[in-house]
Amino acid sequence: MKSKIPVCLRPVLLIVAGLMALGPVPAFAAFNAGAAHLQIPPGARAEGMGRFFNSVADDAFAPWWNPGGLAFTTGWNAGLMHTRLVEGLVDDVYFEYLGLSKNISGFGGVAGTFTYLNYGSSQATDAGSTDPYDTFNPFEMSFSGAVGTRIINNLGVGMNLKFVLVDLTSGLSGGEGNGQGTSFAVDLGGLYKWDKNISGFLGSGPGTMTTRVGVTLADLGPDISLGNSKESDPLPRNLKVGTSWGVHIPGSYSILAGLAVEKSLIFSDIPPPCSEDSTEGCLPEELSFMERNEVLLSGGMELGVMDLLFGRVGYLYDDVGEIKNWTFGVGFRIKQFGLDYASIPQAEDLDRVNKFSVVARFD
Repeated sequence: MKSKIPVCLRPVLLIVAGLMALGPVPAFAAFNAGAAHLQIPPGARAEGMGRFFNSVADDAFAPWWNPGGLAFTTGWNAGLMHTRLVEGLVDDVYFEYLGLSKNISGFGGVAGTFTYLNYGSSQATDAGSTDPYDTFNPFEMSFSGAVGTRIINNLGVGMNLKFVLVDLTSGLSGGEGNGQGTSFAVDLGGLYKWDKNISGFLGSGPGTMTTRVGVTLADLGPDISLGNSKESDPLPRNLKVGTSWGVHIPGSYSILAGLAVEKSLIFSDIPPPCSEDSTEGCLPEELSFMERNEVLLSGGMELGVMDLLFGRVGYLYDDVGEIKNWTFGVGFRIKQFGLDYASIPQAEDLDRVNKFSVVARFD
């Protein structure tokens, strides 16, 4: 008799664990969260310069980072990202994100997105056997609709509503519905933007100086369970706060720098440190403040030349996930179109991830 949930879901769960290192939710909370694809940041530009993009959010990736940024977008914006994940662990796991936004004069912006995470092909085996009896293709996906509008001239607020589907037994004979679950989530965001016209900066001008502050509450919604299981996992609820400052001298150069703090809103039970009297069910060493409070810090900058070529660098500090490393990226803009690349660190012993995204803007 074949088991309803195949033993081979164990390597799928190993892949999920690897994916946790790619997202903004610190590791203790990430391992307790469901719907892993909600944690993967879209947009190679945002990743390359250190993930402070919730205080920028000026393109079709805004619904994920901060839907309040849609209030300030112009014209039509489109964004597409493709990336292979957990390189060095498996080769056929990939992530796709597609976003489209439109400015509505006198109101703000609206957007729609589609996100897809493919876990690749897996083989099903019975307990105690290494002989596969079937092949299946686990996946996750979500659709969302977002809106952002200004409540005062410099302050935009927005909401992104998502439908979430997880199917870890897709294509498995006899496993229909056993590994499938659905839920919904909402992201809430606010973005304050202050623009100042300047006559010059570093010997060039005129231009614009911009200061931004962004706040995002992400993935608020009911827990997700798979099949008929009575157990459920929380969505990766988190809070992002970011700030950025930039100067743009049209046709000459641009500078953008920022910082971000991300805090998990999944309140997991963290074991106490071990002592002479207690050596079981405890941690071998005292946790740092960042680990115990499950906080991730990031920051970086972007330098642009003639509105055509952009170089980016950032740093991720995740004490829980043991990711303390640099991010890098480059971007090109030709008229309405752009191509971005980013190199992102993973957990120890895993190769860096290469992310590519394409953007387009039509005013």
